[in-house]
Amino acid sequence: MWTKTNDGSIIDDDGKVIFFSTRRFVDDICLGDCCFICGARPGTKPFNDEHVIPDWMLRRYDLHTCAMTLSNGQQFRYDRLKIPCCAECNSLMGREIETPMSELVRAGHTAFNDYAANGGLLNIIVWLGLIFLKTHLKDRSFRWHRDARLGDERISDFHTWEELHHLHCLVRCFYNGAHVDQAATGSFLTLPTRTELSAERFDFVDLSEGQTLMLRLDGFAVFAVFNDSGGAMNWFHEKAKLISGPVSELQAREIAAELAYLNLHLDPRPIFHTETNLFQQTSNIRATRSPAPEMAPFDRTVRGALLERTIGYAIDNIKAERATRDEIEASIKAGDFTCLFNNDGDFNGPAFAK
Repeated sequence: MWTKTNDGSIIDDDGKVIFFSTRRFVDDICLGDCCFICGARPGTKPFNDEHVIPDWMLRRYDLHTCAMTLSNGQQFRYDRLKIPCCAECNSLMGREIETPMSELVRAGHTAFNDYAANGGLLNIIVWLGLIFLKTHLKDRSFRWHRDARLGDERISDFHTWEELHHLHCLVRCFYNGAHVDQAATGSFLTLPTRTELSAERFDFVDLSEGQTLMLRLDGFAVFAVFNDSGGAMNWFHEKAKLISGPVSELQAREIAAELAYLNLHLDPRPIFHTETNLFQQTSNIRATRSPAPEMAPFDRTVRGALLERTIGYAIDNIKAERATRDEIEASIKAGDFTCLFNNDGDFNGPAFAK
């Protein structure tokens, strides 16, 4: 029979953690060095750690010597991004998640969409959620200030770990067999992409505050919002219908910013919880949401900050109708800029960027 620990976690007769309480998640996973899947402590099992970006993606997109830009502007090589993981869980993730996803990505956008539409969406969300979660857990390793004399804060000091508890519960479903209601999986979108500014086949955006992730993989982009119960996509749906062709790198990044922006303004927010039956030994991850969620008053400066993070680096390559560079920059900061649509509301096709 399953039992509940003093901190509210649920374990089985063999000591396997079925459910991490929020306290145990923060103490052991976020602030500790336990395996982020099973919770084993180093020394109790063999550890070989886990790449934040899966190794098959590092190989496929030649990322081993490439660097990602951290939220403080520093660069760090993809192949050195690892977090604590026991060898057993690492192998299990490979079999259950990474190998199927690598085959799916190789099959292309149509196969990816078909898989999502025919019962595979949860596996995709788990895969994306693992990348998002691992990215934030790794932030414990990085100083916020490059110059240590300015302070010893870590990037992770700006995270509210409790807000990642639901995502941790969700991504462990392949390990503990938990059932996940569709409402608990969040927003999901894929779109075909075109090359405009760069020949790179890979791009990665994670927006911590809005729990939003975007991956551009070969000829398509995949977007996920993990804590909105589908609310952001419900509001973005009408705009998405106007996208009449493949999106560029910058347009994909703007969409990520837009989804995060919408998520941050959902009111009321969904509430996530895990229901466990100790006697029947079942675990269900659920969401309670408003039947008609609204939006809090929009703060365009929030959108502006998100746009600066996602497309600000390319401002010199952006052209807009009857707008100078300074005007484009001001429009981005104000949150009014879009590279998705022109002044008539029509989708911007090729040659938007220069």
